[in-house]
Amino acid sequence: MGERSGVGLVECTVLEALDSLGAQPRRHRRSVKVLEGVEERIGLAPGYAYEVLLDLARPWKMPLLLVDGEGNFGSRGNDPAANYRYTEAGLSRAGQVVLAAERAELGPVPVGLINGNVYREGLRPPFRPLAIIEALREVIQRPKVTSKDLASIVGPPCFSNGCTVTGDFAAMAAGRRTTLRLEARVTVSDDKRRVLIENLPPNANPDEVAHTLASRARMRAWAAEHPGLYGRIHLPLADLRDESSERHGDLLVCVPARGTTAEQLRGQLMDVYGVYTKVHVALPRPLPVMLRSWVKAYAAEDLLGSLAALENAVHG
Repeated sequence: MGERSGVGLVECTVLEALDSLGAQPRRHRRSVKVLEGVEERIGLAPGYAYEVLLDLARPWKMPLLLVDGEGNFGSRGNDPAANYRYTEAGLSRAGQVVLAAERAELGPVPVGLINGNVYREGLRPPFRPLAIIEALREVIQRPKVTSKDLASIVGPPCFSNGCTVTGDFAAMAAGRRTTLRLEARVTVSDDKRRVLIENLPPNANPDEVAHTLASRARMRAWAAEHPGLYGRIHLPLADLRDESSERHGDLLVCVPARGTTAEQLRGQLMDVYGVYTKVHVALPRPLPVMLRSWVKAYAAEDLLGSLAALENAVHG
């Protein structure tokens, strides 16, 4: 792992390979060449390294993207990425900051803490980039800031698609293992005739969610023999339309069956896995301790300068 950014070894190697090819924001290079560079450096075969490259460019994976992708990088649904021979990539502004930090051209930056590793089945959740930056500035400028205040500044984990996150945040901030519930935004339309499902959890497959909802709306041959089970799993849906788009994101439009109100249907939809998901999280140490330790470890460096550079990358 990169000591000065918290970014993993393979991820850092991908960034180095991009930089060596002159791949900058909006100045892309063929992914196949990037992966050749990764293999030369650490011997990792292109098929493995490509998955890392894809993750670094997919906006639903992490809040702070390190790679700017060009071409078909796949979707959260059943659309796979194009082969690496047909895509291109460049460093994002945040990726440039990570490399500068690793080369000691800047002070360290807390990118690993921001992005976490839940997107790859790890236990460290992602946080809002500007919240982590603000919390670290507080530690630097106000060393006696309380742990409670730091946890409040950081807030709950932040998943980039805007889903709702609930759970025992106090346990998480204390470094204890806990479970978070991620929920889509499920609302009744203004005309009270439809239920809109938006902002599906990032670890849910929108195509599979739509399939599950449609399947549970169909009449089952065994319904008469097992009315109790059928009543528990059946969804009173008259129509389901997937109106998702790249521009506007997830949007499943659900029309309730006759005799069911939109509010009643909404309540049932909230209990469908995929509309909600769960993730297990555990920080290696209490969050305030991690923040203070990071500042203490690099106290001799210009941390305010490196945090400002990272903040500019977030805004840029």
